[in-house]
Amino acid sequence: MRGPIRRMSVRLFAAAIAALLLLGLACREPAPGPDAPRVLVAIDRSLWNSLGLNHFTYVRALRRAGLSPVLAEFPTAGQWPPELLDDSVQGLVLTGGGDVGAERYGGDPAVTLDVKPARDEFELALLREARDRGWPILGLCRGAQLMNVWLGGTLGDFRHDSDRFARHRNAFADHPVRLEPDSRLARIYGTTDIDQVTTWHGQHVDRPGAGVEIVGYSRDGTPEAIELDGPVFAIGVQWHAEMPPWDRQQDALFDAYAEAIRARQASAK
Repeated sequence: MRGPIRRMSVRLFAAAIAALLLLGLACREPAPGPDAPRVLVAIDRSLWNSLGLNHFTYVRALRRAGLSPVLAEFPTAGQWPPELLDDSVQGLVLTGGGDVGAERYGGDPAVTLDVKPARDEFELALLREARDRGWPILGLCRGAQLMNVWLGGTLGDFRHDSDRFARHRNAFADHPVRLEPDSRLARIYGTTDIDQVTTWHGQHVDRPGAGVEIVGYSRDGTPEAIELDGPVFAIGVQWHAEMPPWDRQQDALFDAYAEAIRARQASAK
């Protein structure tokens, strides 16, 4: 037992150091001004997500795009967070974390990990609220998967395929992504080929839901990006576009999201 405990302690220590560094980076990013559009960011403050690559990097990426993130964690006692009652919120960001519950898309619960039913329910409610309010939506990693499930799609799992699992679930694994030429994402990035994205997932979009189009793939054929039909910005990417903080190519996605929110604000005046 001493060996596994020591390895776990080393991992936790390394994660804590990484979290401190990321917190420093987030704090160094100038806070947005009072007129910056506010966006609701659904997060998971569990141990791994707090110490790993979660909300500090999301905050930094959104601030860099000129947005003011409002963090909201799924409730534990059935309470509706007060952030949702704030009319100044203009958009929704769904972040990474554990798996989406297999029962929500007819999958096999035996292969899912770290499922939090309360989080699934809360974020599905957020998606419905975002649609009703006309908010632009950005889904990252798990967020993209949930967007597809919300519209009746299914998820696949490659834990039975060790090679693909290693490529997509290895911490900070990098791989290229090919985008469909006529996609909104190809216009956002200015290319159909993204050389490198940061990935960490075991589930992936399988059958697309109603109005969902798969617009990006990895070299092994795994769906990597989706877009939802309609005029409102609604994009999900399987990769962690907020990581690493120095990858400025990924700024294009957050800038486009911020532009969509500002355009919505302008049209409402």
